[in-house]
Amino acid sequence: MWLLGQERLERLHLLAQRLRRSSVFINLLSVSGATVVGRLISLVVLGYPARVLGPERFGMIGFGLSVTAYASILLSPGLLVWGTRAVARDRRRAGEILVTVRSIQLVLALLSYGALAAYCWFCLKSYEERGVVLLCGLALFNAALSVDWVFNGLELMRVPAGLGVVTALLNVAGLLVFVHSPKDVYHCALVVPAAAFINILLGYSLLLRSVRPAWPGVQAAKAAAVASLPLGVTMALVLVLHYANNFIVRAYLGSAALGIFLAAYRLVELAGTLPNLVSTVFLPRLARMAVEDTVVAGRQARQFALLLIVAGAFVASMTWAEAPAIIRILYGARYVSAVGLLRLMAVAVFFNFAIYGYTNAMISYGKDQVMIFVVAVSTVVSVGGGLLLVPRLGTTGAALVVAGIDLSGWLVSLPCYRRTIGSLHLQAWVRPLLGAAAVVLLSWALQQAGVPLWARVPAAALVYLGVAAPELKSILR
Repeated sequence: MWLLGQERLERLHLLAQRLRRSSVFINLLSVSGATVVGRLISLVVLGYPARVLGPERFGMIGFGLSVTAYASILLSPGLLVWGTRAVARDRRRAGEILVTVRSIQLVLALLSYGALAAYCWFCLKSYEERGVVLLCGLALFNAALSVDWVFNGLELMRVPAGLGVVTALLNVAGLLVFVHSPKDVYHCALVVPAAAFINILLGYSLLLRSVRPAWPGVQAAKAAAVASLPLGVTMALVLVLHYANNFIVRAYLGSAALGIFLAAYRLVELAGTLPNLVSTVFLPRLARMAVEDTVVAGRQARQFALLLIVAGAFVASMTWAEAPAIIRILYGARYVSAVGLLRLMAVAVFFNFAIYGYTNAMISYGKDQVMIFVVAVSTVVSVGGGLLLVPRLGTTGAALVVAGIDLSGWLVSLPCYRRTIGSLHLQAWVRPLLGAAAVVLLSWALQQAGVPLWARVPAAALVYLGVAAPELKSILR
């Protein structure tokens, strides 16, 4: 027995040494740690603007952010993904790539904000709504100036992750200091772009210590714009499908109903933080390995997908099981009708994790054209489903559409993923789903017994880990 215990300790020691030497583990640990801290900070006041502004003006803020997101389509968002991949493949050209991307996006940001202002002038009758949209639109210049993607390409993810914590603190401070009543809707709209601008200044001060900007020439800029076009189209479609139902709900049901819908949808977006941060760490590495060693790249891509499936099943099950408590704690009694919407959207949480694992692997392998097809199908589901279901079922129809978007995109991505990387074994899906069912049943039983939320969550996590332990071991192997 003593020898067996000693052998286990030695294995743990060797595992710890390998993890300390692993750049993936260090990046993932730093990014996840900083992201969790930042999200916890934001979670403290997630429901604060909704409570203070009320459903009408909270929906107005959501509409302003949606219009800004649509205007950002003109920024060619695929340039950032292209830039991350280009820096990861040749770090010596980081300065040239930085100037190329920034120059193109700054010009496009000016055009985008002009289009946004024209939309406000000709299409919005409310002066208050115009002001909110124009203030939210300042985020276009933040997007054009951001340098997070350069750090990601250099595999220095801990820098933007740390700056993200600073941004979260600034957002919280701005909301608490400047937003106290429904009349402060303009202040609420300005907090996010102001905090992001400070983040950008700090990012440049750190980046320019190691990267020397250089102008690559007009021809190189044109080549970059053309090369990033497939990704730009893909990201543009992602924005369309992501915000389409916000416009449809507002058009048919009004700003108050949009506020209720967004109360649930913002939690789904928050849950999407985890696959995003995992992708931030893995995408540059997979892009490099796809060129250097396809065998290793394929193995890591499968581990990447498996990690997200295991995590997604747990987050989705907890979202469904604890929806009433989450809505009550964050938003209060006025948003109780969002509980059913959040439970429907829990399906979207799981497949959002899954599709991240599949589609980001395709991007790292340079399969940009495939991604256009995947996102185009999802966009049709989003827009077509919203126009069909929202007039008939109201916000419930919008929640059903959200649940179906990532499911349809994941199904479309399957054939290409299998041809390029290979299939995951059946148990990769069965055990996490069984664990999710166990979480739902246990949480329900504990709720009936009157066990508080702070005790239900760790109990559910332990049960899930017990069921999904084999898959977690295969990831860490």
